[in-house]
Amino acid sequence: MCQSISSDRRGRAVAVQSPGAFAVVLVFAAAFVALWYGWRTFWFLTDDAHIAFRYVSNYRLGHGLVWNPAPFRPVEGYTSFLWVMVLSAVWKITGYDPPTAANYLTLGWAALTLVLTGVVVLKLPLGERLAPYRLYVLAAVLIGLLSNRTFLAWTSSGLETAMFNALLLAWMCAWWWLPRHTAWRTAGVSTLVALVYLARPDGLLFALASVALFACDAWFREGKWRLADRLALAPLLVIPGHLLWRKSFYGEWLPNTHYAKSDPRWLWVMSGVRYALSFTIEYALWFWFGLALVAVWTVVRRREVALAWLRRTSAHREMACGAAIIGLSLAAQVAYYTLVIGGDHFEFRVYSHLLPLIFVSTIWMLGIIGARPRTAAVFGVVFLGSSLIIPWTHWLASQRLTTREETSYMKVSVADTLARYVPVLPGALSAYLRWYDSLQFWLIDHAVCMRHQEHKVFYLFLTHVLPSRKVGATLRDDHYPVVTQTSVGVLAWVLPYVNVIDEHGLNDYVVAHSTQKTGDLMAHSRCPPPGYLECFRPNVAIRDGQATILPRPIPLTAADIRLCEARFSPIR
Repeated sequence: MCQSISSDRRGRAVAVQSPGAFAVVLVFAAAFVALWYGWRTFWFLTDDAHIAFRYVSNYRLGHGLVWNPAPFRPVEGYTSFLWVMVLSAVWKITGYDPPTAANYLTLGWAALTLVLTGVVVLKLPLGERLAPYRLYVLAAVLIGLLSNRTFLAWTSSGLETAMFNALLLAWMCAWWWLPRHTAWRTAGVSTLVALVYLARPDGLLFALASVALFACDAWFREGKWRLADRLALAPLLVIPGHLLWRKSFYGEWLPNTHYAKSDPRWLWVMSGVRYALSFTIEYALWFWFGLALVAVWTVVRRREVALAWLRRTSAHREMACGAAIIGLSLAAQVAYYTLVIGGDHFEFRVYSHLLPLIFVSTIWMLGIIGARPRTAAVFGVVFLGSSLIIPWTHWLASQRLTTREETSYMKVSVADTLARYVPVLPGALSAYLRWYDSLQFWLIDHAVCMRHQEHKVFYLFLTHVLPSRKVGATLRDDHYPVVTQTSVGVLAWVLPYVNVIDEHGLNDYVVAHSTQKTGDLMAHSRCPPPGYLECFRPNVAIRDGQATILPRPIPLTAADIRLCEARFSPIR
């Protein structure tokens, strides 16, 4: 054990014992073993991940970052430029293609998130009562994260989610940990936020937040920004550079997926509310919200202490300024996905980056209110225990569903499942669980919050009904073979030399901007204008795991393709 300095409830310095390095290493080692086991348990690939894999394939073939090679119009149907570049580099350097490498990379990013979360706990001000128990607090936070179904689900998938989450957490840590008013902090924050932006389009929001953070830094530093500080902002130039490249190459300022998914109807506001409520109920976040209210009330009651803390040094005021900016940027991003987009097609993917923050902030707020160790332990056990019941009951019930027929728009009733094991459920608890089931069933009917098991089984189903990539790569023709489909990821990956028309528009400019609707399904509501698909004369037949190019009476030419896209384009 070694001694460090913490502060008590009145802001006075107090010497406390910090956990020894060996004990910390043991906790992290156990956490990595648990992470590996969880990753293996939840391992899956999604059909959507193969969309990025298709772009990687075309990039390696020399066509550029396109869905279909020229003369088809370039379309930005991927959601992460950085993920595509990382997968491409790994394939080139190691020889491992994206489906092989992707989940090992996501495991690495998840491990980084775990490490950063642990280091945050080790650096977190806990107050005089909890500080002596920091090792136990560290173990509790890591247990909470590693027992969380959403965290474990996104340790794989083939998507960029784990990478985005790790980079976003690293960005926040860089602002807090790197020395104040130095070029090192400016460069670190600038570099990380540029990577966050390249990892997902909504990273632009955090880039704007970084500008506000730098303004906060300038306000509270004694001297002016030096030349080194200004040069350290250079990584931010990546962002306008990428935006200009996107506009020049794809013809749009926003990704094609934005136009395919955006649907400004009240329906999606209500969808987002249900999505957020489902997340809150599933992980018993009522405890977190209640603790937050108590913490706010405690600060209000002790406002003299809080004001004294702010007046003490400019470092404290800058810390408060940074916390407000980061908190507002996170709230704005969550509000966008909740109230504008309506949630997400995948189960709680767009909230997954909040999980480390939820567990860390819980510990921090317990310190704010001056909770005794026993009180904090009881609260933590009740909160964590309550957050495990619904997600793991659902997971256990869904594991027996292994066919496409059983998992298509899969609905699992948590209330009915628990009733089989606990015949006498209290009426209020039963009603609460049925409310949760009704929220989930409505979302699933609208292709929102589709669960892990459904995506896992769907991918396995596609690998059985489609040819392998080795076989599909032999299918090629000089007259632009075309196939149309609604679920295009795996199909486009295994047929690298076939042009694929995405009927839902994620990878098709015309369909993404079409006013034609197929219904009220998230990311699947667009449909092609009448005659658009027929214009390309699709001629690839797939049956019993085999794909065949059928001869056309009149060959399709490059001029025909350009004419079809121009004829049906909503913007001429």
